Amino acid sequence: MARKPRAVAYLRQSTARDESISLELQETACRDYAHRQGYDVVAVEADPGISGRTFARPGVQAVMAMVERGDVDVILLWKWSRWSRNRLDWYVAADKAQHAGGRIESATEPIDTSTSIGRLSRGMMIEIAAFESDRAGDQWREAHERRVRQGRPHHGKNRFGYRYDPVQKLHVPDPDTAPIVEDLYQRYVDGTSIYRLVQWLNQQGIPTVEHAGKRGTHAWSESTLRGTLDNPFPTGRFIYRGEIVDGAHEPIVPLDLWEAYRQKRQHRSKRPRAEASQYLLSGLVRCKACGTVMTGCRATGGVSYYRCATGYTSGNHTGGYVRCSTIESEVKAELRRLASRIDRAAQERVEATRGAQMAGPSLSVLEGRRKRVTTSMANLALQVAEGLPGDAYEEALAALVAKRDALDAQIAAVRAAGAAPAPVGEGVVALLEDWEVLPVAHRREMLGRLFRVTVDFDAGRRVVVHHL
Repeated sequence: MARKPRAVAYLRQSTARDESISLELQETACRDYAHRQGYDVVAVEADPGISGRTFARPGVQAVMAMVERGDVDVILLWKWSRWSRNRLDWYVAADKAQHAGGRIESATEPIDTSTSIGRLSRGMMIEIAAFESDRAGDQWREAHERRVRQGRPHHGKNRFGYRYDPVQKLHVPDPDTAPIVEDLYQRYVDGTSIYRLVQWLNQQGIPTVEHAGKRGTHAWSESTLRGTLDNPFPTGRFIYRGEIVDGAHEPIVPLDLWEAYRQKRQHRSKRPRAEASQYLLSGLVRCKACGTVMTGCRATGGVSYYRCATGYTSGNHTGGYVRCSTIESEVKAELRRLASRIDRAAQERVEATRGAQMAGPSLSVLEGRRKRVTTSMANLALQVAEGLPGDAYEEALAALVAKRDALDAQIAAVRAAGAAPAPVGEGVVALLEDWEVLPVAHRREMLGRLFRVTVDFDAGRRVVVHHL
């Protein structure tokens, strides 16, 4: 008894909604066709939700491998367009299948490709599929370019700091996350590392941006945050075809702050050798005599040193080696002293704030009083229009101005007493708390903004930690 031709059904669900024919429907049509033709369906391969404009699809590659190995004789498609919408890919695949002894057939568009008329008909079907794909691409490009001319990006996906308004078809600032975006830029410019910003976001429980109706519950990562901050979208602009163009959406970050962030990012990226070093203080330790940057090295026995190569080899001054542990312990001790001073200053601010609150009205009360004074000044101007004598107006205005200035002074004093610690101060405390778990590069980055170290070989290898 002759063996039935073996067939593999290839299914592809288009990414376009108006033609997303279910995979179940396609498989049913292929199996019915195979039954009528007397084929034995030995396998089913599918590429769900993948565009036909690309041939680099796992299902296609699996089917072609089966034909070339001789595992199947026929490739079954629901329609000719399911295989590919690219002319060249189609003809190359058909040629490979034919040379391997196989053939491609459509379950709903049967054509006898063994005849010249059949091959012409198949070619026309392929050309129609390619034409539809090209036309759809042209329409999308035209729509994208029209949106760009209107100052809108080509999609309405949510972005951190914004929410998409489907009525206006525009991104509008999100009152909850927009202030956080500006704060992230400012913290980075002030010296906070990406690592610390990611840690802060995750500790505060601030979610990543939502997409496709799903809450952004994934934790922030360094790459995710860098991608968010590198994008100019918060400045009222966006990227189209590699160019930054003006958008119609409202900016939530000043342009000069974003440019300062970019300069800081570029500056930090120019230190790859030091950042890649395994030695904590690479690039931070200098010889006092010659100013040479001392380099880390490991001697026989595994002990690590920083050394002044210039003095050691030239003999122009006393030079040599200092153990890494000796210098690093001095730096860490100075870091502890600095953290103690920061803690004391923070406690003094707390006490000053408490004293200011006990000695006088709170900030909210003072601001309320100032608002009432400015309202009185506005009402006074209206009374002039209604016939208030000029002398009375001048006298009343002077009294209100004096009262406003006094309130401004009180408000400034209360704000100064309760001012938040500087970002660098926060970083010092955090650096000590996380010292054992932070990577060497992160510790070195913060230390480089705080200290420089010199070694005086003439004074018995005395280590001096200098504050920046």
